[in-house]
Amino acid sequence: MAIDLEARLHPTVHKAISALQGGDKLRWLTCFTASAKLFDNGKRRGFQQFSRDNVGIMHFTGIEHIDSDGRGLRGRLHIGDNEEVTAYFKFRIDSTEMCSRLDVSRMEGDRHLPLQGDG
Repeated sequence: MAIDLEARLHPTVHKAISALQGGDKLRWLTCFTASAKLFDNGKRRGFQQFSRDNVGIMHFTGIEHIDSDGRGLRGRLHIGDNEEVTAYFKFRIDSTEMCSRLDVSRMEGDRHLPLQGDG
C-alpha cells in the first residue's frame, strides 16, 4: 500500500515505513541497529519477534499526523484479521542514522494503550 510520506518523514523512518507497507522484513530490519529496542506502550517487548510476527501483516491504511521532527506518526494500522486500530509509532534515530528504539502504542482518544498483548 503506497502512502507518500517521503517529504515529511526522516529518511530512515521513511525507509522503515515503506518496508512495513510493502511487507519487506529484510528491508525493515536494515533500518534498525542490531540491538534495537521495542516498547509497546512503555513495556519492553522483543523487537525481533515483533518484526517476525508483524511485518507482512501490519500496514498503515492512513496517516493522520506526522510529528514535526519526522520521527513519529499516528494513523490507522491494519493489524490482521480485518482489524484496524489507531496506532502511534515513534522512531529513535542514533548518530549512524539507524533506528535504535521503536515505541508503539494503540490510541483510543488521547489514551495510549498496548498495541499488542496485555501491556
